[in-house]
Parts: sequence; structure tokens; C-alpha cells
Amino acid sequence: MTRLCGEAVLSDNVGMPFDPEEIRSAERHLVALLEDPDTGKRVTSYTEDAVFMMPGEPPIEGREQMRRRTKTRLYSVSFTPLTTEGDERLASVYARFSCVVGKSETSEGQTVALRILMVWRKEDDGVWRISREFLIPDIPR
Repeated sequence: MTRLCGEAVLSDNVGMPFDPEEIRSAERHLVALLEDPDTGKRVTSYTEDAVFMMPGEPPIEGREQMRRRTKTRLYSVSFTPLTTEGDERLASVYARFSCVVGKSETSEGQTVALRILMVWRKEDDGVWRISREFLIPDIPR
């Protein structure tokens, strides 16, 4: 059980070891949802208070706002974690991400390459969900 104490969040899960494989599993689940034709399903991978930021777009704050604004189906999603750090309740992942957007019967679509910083939070139901996600273009050197 998690309790709020001022700005701090206290968790009864203190002392539980961090298992990065739990994050890898959550990432695989997210990739499957990102490729699902039902774009609304992906919001279940985010916390109720999630913040999603992408260059040139206003922040998406909260799962409900995400549900309203998430309409683009993604294809050929690739997610490559570069670093993962965490504890029993919070984890950060810095990763490379690519996908194809705008694919149709008449178009191959466009490949988008990004760098991502994600903050995952293990919620009271034991599920890791994304609480913060920041994306920037992955510009080759």
C-alpha cells in the first residue's frame, strides 16, 4: 500500500529487490499495444497522472487526455533500452525507439526515430506503468 506524506510517497514495498526483467516485460507489452489497431488500449500502460512530452506538441497530462489525443497507429515498433535504473517502486529507462507512422494501402509510411526517457512506477496492483515519458528526435551524429 502506498501512502502520501507531503511531497514524499511512502510504500509498504520498501526493501523488495528491483528486477529489471519486470521492466523488460512491461516494455514488450507496451510495444504490442503500440502496434495494436485499437490505439486506445495503449493508455493502460500509463499511470492516471502520466505526463507525455514530445517536441513541438503540448504535454499530454493524464490518462484521460492521452485517450482523447492518441489516434495514430504505429507499425514496426523497435524499442532498445540503453540504460535502466530503479528500485522496488520507480525505474527510469533511457532508450532508442523507432516506428513507422502514416502507413496505408497507398503509402509505406515514414520511419520516426526517437530517444526516450521513461519513468516507470510500480502501482499498488503490482503493475509497472509509465508515469513520465519524454521524447526527442534521434539525430545521427
